[in-house]
Amino acid sequence: MSSREKIIIVLLILGTYVSVHFTLALDATAQEHAYLDQFEKPRAFSRYSTVLHGLYPGLIASNAFDRNPGTCFREPLAPSRKEAIAAISATTPTTVPDYAQPTISGEVGLSHAAGDPPLPLQFTEMTVEFCQSQISIRPASVQVQFFRQKLYDVDRQYRIPDPPEFWTSRDFSIQKDQQTWKLNLEAFRPSSGFPEEFYNVWVRLIFAMPPGADENNHELCIRDIKVGQKAFFPVREGNDGTCP
Repeated sequence: MSSREKIIIVLLILGTYVSVHFTLALDATAQEHAYLDQFEKPRAFSRYSTVLHGLYPGLIASNAFDRNPGTCFREPLAPSRKEAIAAISATTPTTVPDYAQPTISGEVGLSHAAGDPPLPLQFTEMTVEFCQSQISIRPASVQVQFFRQKLYDVDRQYRIPDPPEFWTSRDFSIQKDQQTWKLNLEAFRPSSGFPEEFYNVWVRLIFAMPPGADENNHELCIRDIKVGQKAFFPVREGNDGTCP
């Protein structure tokens, strides 16, 4: 990952850690567990989501990873990457990843499922479902990059998670609005208990668009991205109005 993306992820982790422990310190004996709400959906970001959030309908990166086809991630395909960056660089010039293609990064979840001992998860396949609308453009291909983030027991080891490190990548062509690919990723090692061999898994998708995709106010629209057959985060249902 780029240094900017690593900074974004580390800040998300630190913010979550501080928020949880501050909440626990304020009300250690309360039965209210609202602080767990922030773990109910994956952390995610895209090329423009950190700076244009709220200014474009559906520019919510986590919608692509919530396993709910009723919520969509939508991002505009600017006529010129340089023009798009210049338009927003006056306010937050350091938060825009310098990628020519549309990108989205998201948290897949832990490498192991709960158990005694914990069970390594198998990330055997990946499915991406795109929208069908007059302005949405289906990419021609995608490079899928996986990252692993080593986890620690913060309370006992006094260490926060490591920054995500590159794991592996795959290249796929896109022929349909819903496409499934075999990943054949390296299996995670067995664990006797957290945090031994535990990782947080992230994925980044870099899309190659067909010629002319950046014309006529087109957009990239994704209904869902599924990695593996088991969902780590709770599957959400319902329609939030972000799909075209």
